[in-house]
Amino acid sequence: MRISMAMLAAALLVLPGALRAQERDSQDTKKQAKKGEMPQYTPGKEHVALKQWDGEWEFKSKCTLPGQETQEGQGTETVKQTLGGFWLEIEDKGTMMGKEWTGKGFMGFDPNKKQYCGVWLDSWMPFMARFEGEADSTGKVFTFKMMGEDPKTGKPMMDRMVFEWKDQDHRMLRFYSRDESGKEVMMSEITYTRKPAMIK
Repeated sequence: MRISMAMLAAALLVLPGALRAQERDSQDTKKQAKKGEMPQYTPGKEHVALKQWDGEWEFKSKCTLPGQETQEGQGTETVKQTLGGFWLEIEDKGTMMGKEWTGKGFMGFDPNKKQYCGVWLDSWMPFMARFEGEADSTGKVFTFKMMGEDPKTGKPMMDRMVFEWKDQDHRMLRFYSRDESGKEVMMSEITYTRKPAMIK
């Protein structure tokens, strides 16, 4: 869905009040914790920033593993903000490296660690990957450390992934890993395009 100037202006008028309300909610949560009460959390500005992912997407991928030719893939991604507005629920379907592939994950923001965080599972491997990281000052580049298991050795491994927003309808994801020499190399690149809104 494209944002009109009127919608943008309305959002800018509402945002300062919303941020003040979030700050009050954060202070109330800290007071409740000190009293031994169950904290009552509300989504913060970082959770609001995740809203830009929400929607239906198409993706194209390129993956290059050491010693192999570049493999291309494509598919669709559905993202929705759920569970009280704290989490993105992500579901991918398509082809990767010539095979049918599906994946699911969640991404949110941990206010205690002050980091974005998430988990990912897919049909390629019987391992769960975890990731955590930060957004830059523009809110358009998100850099994560991705922690999982090396499918070849079963040993822990840590990769890096970077989300970069071009505009509200186009974004990119790049995965980086280390080769046998320890040098970081880009393993795959995925470009996402938002599907046109359905006209009712």
